[in-house]
Amino acid sequence: MGIMRKILFATLCLALLAGPAVSSAVAEPSASVATAPARTVIVDFYHRLLTVMKDGPKLGFKGRYKMLEPAVDRAFAMESMAKLSLGVASTTLPAAEMTQFVKAFRDYTVANYAGNFTNYSGERFIVGEASAIPGGAVVVSSKLVPAKGDPVSLDYVMHRVDGKWGITDVLAEGSISQVAMRRSEFVSVLQRQGFSTLLKVLAEKAQVLAGKD
Repeated sequence: MGIMRKILFATLCLALLAGPAVSSAVAEPSASVATAPARTVIVDFYHRLLTVMKDGPKLGFKGRYKMLEPAVDRAFAMESMAKLSLGVASTTLPAAEMTQFVKAFRDYTVANYAGNFTNYSGERFIVGEASAIPGGAVVVSSKLVPAKGDPVSLDYVMHRVDGKWGITDVLAEGSISQVAMRRSEFVSVLQRQGFSTLLKVLAEKAQVLAGKD
């Protein structure tokens, strides 16, 4: 149950070894041709996450972070997600500041996974089908199933950006939007304390995650 609480906490707050063991940990039911590429992004991301979890204690935070960086970059449409996390405020920031925010947001996202997925205790990720939704997006359903206890539902909203599918939001239990919760926090900091403080808040959050080991 520890890892289940961690993933739910990471999702709400913003949080491979080759061979048969990994393929059995990520279930792969059939997907339609139209939505298969989006679904594959999630399957591949989970494979990498399982790799890191299985070797997590030996890797430490820095090692997990390094291994997860390319996986996060491939799976997430980071610029789009960062802008959605600021809402309308993203249109008022100068280009240079937006670039800084996207980098800080990306670093925090990687730290969130590296700091919360620290070990493996028999969990499985089950990836469901990808369903089209208005606006040209799809939602890929998934569940994290612990060795004991109830599964946690995690659904990924994905858009096609620069010719490839990328995650733009994560929904916990089907309805709790990570982007919406971040927007509430980030916009509040930006409006009350300014841009430099927002960057500082993201950096401090990443440092806290790094210090959990």
